[in-house]
Amino acid sequence: MLKVRVLTGLIMGTMLSVLVSGAITALNTGLDASFVLRWFKAWVLAWIMVVPLAILLGPFARRWAERLAG
Repeated sequence: MLKVRVLTGLIMGTMLSVLVSGAITALNTGLDASFVLRWFKAWVLAWIMVVPLAILLGPFARRWAERLAG
């Protein structure tokens, strides 16, 4: 179960950090020749923060969602 929790956190954290850091970087700084480098720097920072949080908070979010869904 721990392996699934860690893999789920890695997958979700990676996907979300790529998408959110890309969108925010594009909105705040625009798309130009140096966009990819700015995005990569933002993504690395986001990934470092998001993946551990996804792994740690994932089970709480799942239980909360199950309670809300009834």
